[in-house]
Amino acid sequence: MRKIVVAVFSLTLLVAAAGMALASEGEKKNVTNKSCPVSGGPVSEKYRTEYKGQYVYLCCEGCVKEFEKNPETYVAKMSKEDREAIEPNKICPVSKEPIDTKIFVETEGRKLYFCCEHCRDSFKKEHPDAK
Repeated sequence: MRKIVVAVFSLTLLVAAAGMALASEGEKKNVTNKSCPVSGGPVSEKYRTEYKGQYVYLCCEGCVKEFEKNPETYVAKMSKEDREAIEPNKICPVSKEPIDTKIFVETEGRKLYFCCEHCRDSFKKEHPDAK
């Protein structure tokens, strides 16, 4: 009887651990690029630098420093999807007019640019998480 209880308990722990692993894989990260341009591994929301007006995420502080030494080299190695993700918007999402690079918010881990303060403020009212 004791072996059965231990086996059931062990099985329960394994199922719970697998469920937690799947749940964490499905969590949406607030980042632009998904892969570290230096190491190729998954990025962390904690480590980022700015490149041509948009955030680039990396996996660790060492990769941030390495990226900053020669960003063009590492951007060239990024996947097409990640290169597109680090492109800043050129058109205001509210008015569809050209942007002013001095007027932006940070939302979902990226900079979002606007043409004017009115559009930025309108966006912030509808997106309270925008900073």
